[in-house]
Amino acid sequence: CPLNAAGSALIDRSMASYVVSDEALERTQKWAVARQAHEAEAAAAATPRPEDDDAGARADGVKHLESALGTRAHWEEAYERELRNFALNPKDEGVDWFSDDTGERLLEWVRATAPLDEGVLDLGCGSGVFLCDLAAGRPGRFLGVDYAAPAVGMAANVARQRDGCDHVRFAEADVARLDLLEEQFGLILDKGTLDAYMLGFMASVESYAASARAALKPGGRLVVTSCNNTADELVAL
Repeated sequence: CPLNAAGSALIDRSMASYVVSDEALERTQKWAVARQAHEAEAAAAATPRPEDDDAGARADGVKHLESALGTRAHWEEAYERELRNFALNPKDEGVDWFSDDTGERLLEWVRATAPLDEGVLDLGCGSGVFLCDLAAGRPGRFLGVDYAAPAVGMAANVARQRDGCDHVRFAEADVARLDLLEEQFGLILDKGTLDAYMLGFMASVESYAASARAALKPGGRLVVTSCNNTADELVAL
């Protein structure tokens, strides 16, 4: 059914930038330039793939399938839908595909095992539910990033209505260009983002690793949860 005026206004506010400081605005502008450059590079490098095999061998030798799940357009469309649902029902915090059993077990493990006092970066934060659950009532530096702008808007909405999450930040960022954040963290969480990233045409394990290193403090920890790879395969990457 069509949205009413209040719902439309809420969507507009959801999609509006929540970055107000000059420093944050400058960082956002850098991301915009980097995004344009990345898209231009992808267009220039695009070549016809074999019709009988959609597995692509990347420059770093990793061979994998390509899928719509590896495209920004797919995730922007998905989270635009989540934003519309949220406008109609603020209790609808969207679909957290690492919820239920896996999400709860991961949350318990991170709370008990991972370092949280040196800053936490959540890659591919989506609706921000996991990061808000982790950060609620806990002081510290928590940042969630996603390359889909509607996801960032959705996550900001979730944090605003959650108790104890005023200190949680969200920003638009590409997992392959985390150096542009100009911040480093003691803990980086990846909950399936590597899986989705490796389904993209421009995917590169080397680019992912270099980007993660740029955002990780010396002695920090990168925690990757994968649906597509075993622990041994992740280590081999």
